[in-house]
Amino acid sequence: MRNETHRGGDRMMIVFSGGGTAGHFHPARNIAEALCAAMPGVEPYFVGTEGRIEAAELPTLGYRYRLLRVAGLRNPLREARRRGPVPLRVRRAVGAALDSLRALWLLAAAVLRLLPDFRRREAAAVVLTGGYVCAPAGIAGRLLGLPVILQEQNMHPGKTTRLLARWARQIHLAYPEAGAALPERARQRVIRSGNPIRPLPPAEARGKTAARRALGLPETGTLVLIVGGSQGARKMNRASIEVLQDGLPFDGEFVLWVTGRAHHEEAEAALGGSASDRFAVVPYLESDAMYQALAAADLVVSRAGAMATSEFLAWGLPAVLIPLPTAAGDHQTANARGLAAAGAAVHLPETDTLTGARVWSEVRRLLDTPGRLDTMSRAAADRARPEAAREVAAAIAELLAPGGETSR
Repeated sequence: MRNETHRGGDRMMIVFSGGGTAGHFHPARNIAEALCAAMPGVEPYFVGTEGRIEAAELPTLGYRYRLLRVAGLRNPLREARRRGPVPLRVRRAVGAALDSLRALWLLAAAVLRLLPDFRRREAAAVVLTGGYVCAPAGIAGRLLGLPVILQEQNMHPGKTTRLLARWARQIHLAYPEAGAALPERARQRVIRSGNPIRPLPPAEARGKTAARRALGLPETGTLVLIVGGSQGARKMNRASIEVLQDGLPFDGEFVLWVTGRAHHEEAEAALGGSASDRFAVVPYLESDAMYQALAAADLVVSRAGAMATSEFLAWGLPAVLIPLPTAAGDHQTANARGLAAAGAAVHLPETDTLTGARVWSEVRRLLDTPGRLDTMSRAAADRARPEAAREVAAAIAELLAPGGETSR
């Protein structure tokens, strides 16, 4: 169903759905902003998840939106195979089966709510960027005959992406490696666009010295940026505290640690303050300040989320990546391995033996190897797609334009 007039031809309602985490919601937001710039008259309508990051951010953005209750499927057989006594394995399997039945019920209820909603709003297309909430939005769009557009951030596509790829008109991938996991018939609709990060500042505003000055950091020497994680960050945070607490061999380096709001008090208490002549610890950086931190840094230590790593690539920033092992489908490990293979990063798995000494020895090895950071920086820049949001928006605009594929 393609509505050609959209109430007088002066508006076009586009559904954007992606959420549960910043890595799924922010791509939707960034594409929506780029599409509004490319197609005057576009009105984004967001479908998100109750109680997650989009529920906090959408009221501040000025877009119309709807929040749904959704849940993910769990595999009872996988739970049954986990180690443990037989009664425990049975309970896990039964629990997974019940959780999956509940998830299917929520999915059906969400689709039934969205069908009349999309029809009433005369939606023209559905853009999906991952997370459980994409399933009902994509199914509702498909049932109404709307063009469905996917954007996948990770090197290993999630379950929802693999399901909806079968009938998507466009499938935008950040990494070409992701195409191998899609259904074979869907691969011909793949467009390698990169991840839709926020626009970079003009080239003249990306200077290292000016960025350090703006952040109040030392203007000379090596700056190592550590970016903590909000999910499952205990081991990484402990290692970061050890780096700054245990007198590891610094040689002119300065560390800026962005802990995340939830972990700042713990870090500050362990370190006896938030600043010294060797480090500064902050809970959070707003988007502009975070870009200043990326401009200021020589090396970053971070989780391996897709949007964060795409920003590192855009800034040509070498990285030591410590993937979150409990991320869905272990997608962060796939991201880290792929960037390590490309020469843009070092993959440091989070194991029981992860310590500050282990992290800092990797940092020191990179810093002490002549030319290594420059080589990694060039490899990162080769993989970067800083204009991805505009490229995805341009492809969607072409699809929806009069005379485009959807009007044939």
